[in-house]
Amino acid sequence: MGIIDRKFTIKTGIEGKYKFICKDCSRETSHVIVASYDERGSEDCGGGNSIDWNTKNQIIQCLGCENVSFRVVSSNSEDYDQDDEGITYNEYNKYYPGRSEGLKAINSYLLPHKVQTIYEETILAVENEQKVLAGIGIRALIETICKDQEAEGKDLYHKINSLQQKSILTKEGVDTLHKLRVLGNESAHEVKAHNIEQLSLAIQIIEHMLDGSYLIPDKVSKVFK
Repeated sequence: MGIIDRKFTIKTGIEGKYKFICKDCSRETSHVIVASYDERGSEDCGGGNSIDWNTKNQIIQCLGCENVSFRVVSSNSEDYDQDDEGITYNEYNKYYPGRSEGLKAINSYLLPHKVQTIYEETILAVENEQKVLAGIGIRALIETICKDQEAEGKDLYHKINSLQQKSILTKEGVDTLHKLRVLGNESAHEVKAHNIEQLSLAIQIIEHMLDGSYLIPDKVSKVFK
């Protein structure tokens, strides 16, 4: 068993514009493919059977912010959908550095050190689709914020409630944070992997809280001296 055939092609000057997610723009934007190292081959599966595979390793550049990154597109002969119009082979994309549509990191250097550390690590987990770790990170981030804000209570549930009493969160904000607490508990105690849409939204909600608790007060102190 192993690779029984492997070939590669290097392509440059690839024409056309392509829609990919840009990490800096936090959305799908037009890109060009600067260069591509295309591999194709077959792998022995035993019993006289083999799998054909294709991988494209691409250097891509956003036409908006001009950020350069890396994209890998892979497919194989065993992963396909079939209908009346024929066979369509499924392609899987992986970006380096990782990214998630709609997720744009805030200026974390303005955050307290411990909050900054867990926030940045959780962002990386979400962008690289480490779903269980991302859920645990979201819970840890909420707990770290509560501690920094001197929230009171015997557990995270009561500490979140105390943020409303301190006028840091509204009633709606507390209810939302409890949903994220439950999400984090499921990841930590049940090893549950939530989907990227849920995790990205959870980060955006926490970012709104960080913005109101740390970033905006910092801006106000500088503008209205």
